[in-house]
Amino acid sequence: MKPYYINKLRSTLQFNFDWNKSRIKFLTDFVSLMILTASVKLKRISLFMTGAKGDSNYRKIQRFFKLFEMDYEEYSRFVLGLLSSQLKYYLVMDRTNWKFGKSDINILMLGIIYKNNCFPLFWELLAKGGSSSTYERKEILEKAIKLLGKDRILGLLGDREFIGVHWFRYLISQQIEFHIRIPKQVKAGSTLQKNRKTVEYLFRYCKENKKMDYPKAVNILGYKLYVSGMKSDKGYCIVVSNKSNLNSLKKYQMRWTIENMFGAFKTRGFNFEDTHMTNLEKLKKLIVMISIAYTWCVLVGLWISETIKIKIKNHGRKQKSIFRCGFDYLTTLIKKLLEGNIYNDSEFNDVTKLLSCT
Repeated sequence: MKPYYINKLRSTLQFNFDWNKSRIKFLTDFVSLMILTASVKLKRISLFMTGAKGDSNYRKIQRFFKLFEMDYEEYSRFVLGLLSSQLKYYLVMDRTNWKFGKSDINILMLGIIYKNNCFPLFWELLAKGGSSSTYERKEILEKAIKLLGKDRILGLLGDREFIGVHWFRYLISQQIEFHIRIPKQVKAGSTLQKNRKTVEYLFRYCKENKKMDYPKAVNILGYKLYVSGMKSDKGYCIVVSNKSNLNSLKKYQMRWTIENMFGAFKTRGFNFEDTHMTNLEKLKKLIVMISIAYTWCVLVGLWISETIKIKIKNHGRKQKSIFRCGFDYLTTLIKKLLEGNIYNDSEFNDVTKLLSCT
């Protein structure tokens, strides 16, 4: 890669991260090569690094993840700075997990939705298997409240894991609007146990594939909540909200943006599950690197979609996702740079500017 191009990318990242020159160089190389190799495997990335032999580069990468003390909120400020400072946002909470040997890799993630794409904002590695606790959810959400302010949070979206008396109490006390799916067996209605029905019962007359907003708030887990539901051949999708059920199901559908993001982290992008890391602090640093690469890809994809029409297939969906458009474009561009086959400086300048918060 010609010095001009690598220095351009370094100076852009240096503006956003208060790291020394050697760390910024490492960040630039690592993020670029993750995209090029579609891998988080340290050994594979080290083979493409310049300036030293592969083994030496591999040891340098290992030292970074072992020794470098990272300010994780610096990343959160960076990604928020890339989005519009004037907008209000929906947040989405979800968890992804897998096992490597006997070790549980269990990640609680809070994302921010922008232009129908989810960007990683805060996350925590859970030192256990299974669901998150109310305390763990509160801890991660309070970081977002501190960064954004409550007035810029439109609401929180979550799947069936993210329910509970204490969790709902916290969200209501913080005046955070939520649209969260609940299991159909949850009881609703009268405070008298013998008179209570399942929420599924509320939608017994709902026609298949038709959305229905229940006309009044009902008692669920001890709180007056608004309920919306839809029945399909796969069963019921029932969503509760503390503020209103107007468009509640439509808002909840945005939760899928975090599923798409996890897919990009994994098999549709960087193959995160191939990592052999099990140390939680190292994994947390690796997520920062993946998140920067992912964010760059999505921003490039949005830039392409807004300047060039993305081909639409017969079923009405885009031929490629926004992430995939950006990922493929950057992969090709970085490959050209390494081979010295790029002649149009503006081509690289355009995608570099997308990582600038100015």
